[in-house]
Amino acid sequence: MRYTIENEYLRAEISELGATLTRLIDKRTDTDIVLGFDTDEDYIRYAGTNIGATIGRNCNRIGNARFELNGKTYQLSVNDNMNQLHGGGINGFAFKNWKTESVSDTEIVLFYDAKDGEEGFPGNLHTQVTYRLEDDTLFFGFEGSSDQDTLFNITNHSYFNLGDPDIMDEYLYLTTDRYSPTDEYSLTLDEVVPTDGTPYDFNAFTRIGDNLERLEKGIDNNYVWEKIGDKLMCELKNDRLQLNVYSDLPDMHVYTSYYLNNEQGKYNQTYKQYMGIALECQYYPNGINYGDHYLVPILKKGEKMSHYIRYQVKEA
Repeated sequence: MRYTIENEYLRAEISELGATLTRLIDKRTDTDIVLGFDTDEDYIRYAGTNIGATIGRNCNRIGNARFELNGKTYQLSVNDNMNQLHGGGINGFAFKNWKTESVSDTEIVLFYDAKDGEEGFPGNLHTQVTYRLEDDTLFFGFEGSSDQDTLFNITNHSYFNLGDPDIMDEYLYLTTDRYSPTDEYSLTLDEVVPTDGTPYDFNAFTRIGDNLERLEKGIDNNYVWEKIGDKLMCELKNDRLQLNVYSDLPDMHVYTSYYLNNEQGKYNQTYKQYMGIALECQYYPNGINYGDHYLVPILKKGEKMSHYIRYQVKEA
């Protein structure tokens, strides 16, 4: 089932499959700024893209699909070389049938109950996701509670494109000058380095193509703030629109869609490399295995944990 929420500025469509954002339309320019598919069957067919989905219970990669919590080692399902990616791939939150708790003209609240041991994670976890339109902004919030200590690291995996054939001529600004390298399997390393002088530098508005042309496989890296609290994390713009992303999450993974491979998207579009950019606000990838020098998304038994991402869509 899909629902539409709408106000003066924006129209958003959300599917119960994966609590997925399938459309985000700027009504002033009649531009849909997220990639997506026409049917839920296509979201499953192209599962590897995770386009628009709510990712959990842990987004990004966990090295060797294993972590230790409270002195116990948990072995997770493996779906990305020897690692776990996005909570278990086709079995993660992105492909579960969420239930709708409430819906109004401008807001929808969905929930999913994950069982203890699902994909290897501890605890019966109740997750609630809210999509809400607030003037020219789409609010994406999530809250979790569990009967055991567990990991809880949710994000939205939309691919953004402001109405161009690809993102090469769009401009990106990130409000940090630190990022993390990865290994050959795209696992984020326990290393934070300056972006200055590298193709990963977007600390001022930069044409995305200028940096991608210097990289073999584009950008698929975590950018580091390591601060909890509301902050502007990035701005994406062309000559018509500007997307500002705010969050209280500590970091953001930027992925420039190198692995898109002729998926048949909505509006009869064929999705190719660099068609969109994912801006995944999150906790430090694999931080649970790197010690206490990163903020770690541990949800304590009987407590609640919540975070949000806000997507503001402005005319340029």
